[in-house]
Amino acid sequence: MFRLIALCLLFTASQLHAQEAALEGPLYYTITPDIITNYQNSGQTLGYIRVSVGLMLESSEQMPLVEQHIPLIRDAINSLLAEQDQQEIRSLTVRNELATQGQQRLNDLLLHETGEAPIRRLLFTKFLYQ
Repeated sequence: MFRLIALCLLFTASQLHAQEAALEGPLYYTITPDIITNYQNSGQTLGYIRVSVGLMLESSEQMPLVEQHIPLIRDAINSLLAEQDQQEIRSLTVRNELATQGQQRLNDLLLHETGEAPIRRLLFTKFLYQ
């Protein structure tokens, strides 16, 4: 009887540990609404870009930090996109570089503001341009 109880307790403890470990993995945060801005098109005209952005965070503990600084994050992404020209916006290679640059820029800003760099990866889940 004692062995059965000990086995049940051991099983329950391992299940709780597995659940805690599952919560410790990366967490995704979607910035809403989409970010819409203009970029320099050919000549004097402006192009239009609309992106959906997802942020991969290191842990769930950093979610409140990101939510608190969403205006700063949105502004940084908006500025990064507005700095590009038509060829850069339309290039898949540059788009991947923009995600990396965006991650670095956001982490630098958040590190300066909060002392933490929580963003593991920036993902463009929608990337529309005109």
